[in-house]
Amino acid sequence: MRTSVDFTYNPRGSLYMQCYLLKTMAVFISCVFCLLFVMIQAIIISICTPLTPTPSSLESVTSPCSSRSSRKDLILLSQGLTGIPKGSEEIETLDVSYNHIQHLPGYIFWNNSYINVKKLSLQQNRISNVSVDAFQGVRTVHEIDLSDNMITSIDPYTFNSNTHLQKMVIMNNRLRFDRLQTFILSTSIQYLVLSNNQIDQIYEVTFLGVPNLRSLVLNDNEVHQIATNSFRALNKLHYLSLANTGVYRLAESMFKHIPGIVNLEGTPLSLRFEPPLKKVTGQSVTQLVELLNAMPESGEDLSKL
Repeated sequence: MRTSVDFTYNPRGSLYMQCYLLKTMAVFISCVFCLLFVMIQAIIISICTPLTPTPSSLESVTSPCSSRSSRKDLILLSQGLTGIPKGSEEIETLDVSYNHIQHLPGYIFWNNSYINVKKLSLQQNRISNVSVDAFQGVRTVHEIDLSDNMITSIDPYTFNSNTHLQKMVIMNNRLRFDRLQTFILSTSIQYLVLSNNQIDQIYEVTFLGVPNLRSLVLNDNEVHQIATNSFRALNKLHYLSLANTGVYRLAESMFKHIPGIVNLEGTPLSLRFEPPLKKVTGQSVTQLVELLNAMPESGEDLSKL
């Protein structure tokens, strides 16, 4: 007896097959994506794994992870560096903070091809000696940060050739001013931060070399004496911060142009008022200086005037 085959269309069976095929394809695609993700992660790790610095690697810094955003930025934080590494004329930002650099010899940036650098960050090293010629040849530099080092003095002519230098930060060092010479000579510097050094006196010659200064920050220094005419050369000074210093009074003779903002927070002078002074702005600065100029140097409580 011949057996007949039933070719009748079965809608339930066809739907089952479609679902099975779709499920199989979904699993396959998911596996492919997982594999691609693992491969990409492996490539990224192999490229960006930090390398232990060696003399040869520092001579030609080629790691793509040394640059924050482009070939113009060279960022070498906490690499155990004891000197400035070789660079290139393309670099505009060099950051070698948190290393072990102790000395900046003459022409160090020029000799290492940083002739077009605009920003230099050297904070948190062990720098105690800066050659007067250290920054020679880098005439386009706009900003230098030497914070958190062990610098006790800087030759006044160190930045004289950096005619585009606008901002200088040398906070948290061991600086003192010399009563016989100006601190630095620069007609381009507009912002100078010298917080938390060992500055106890400001002399008449201290700021003669920075006539275009607009902002001067001297916070957290001892500063118990400010000489007559100390700020008279600073005709463009807009902001003066003496917060947390030993300043007891300000004399009209100290200024030719009285700043628009003076920060006196945490000073003995501020405590002579009730409530204590903080930031004095605008015409109040002129009034304060005039008031102090009329008063004898005594501990009289000015809040009663």
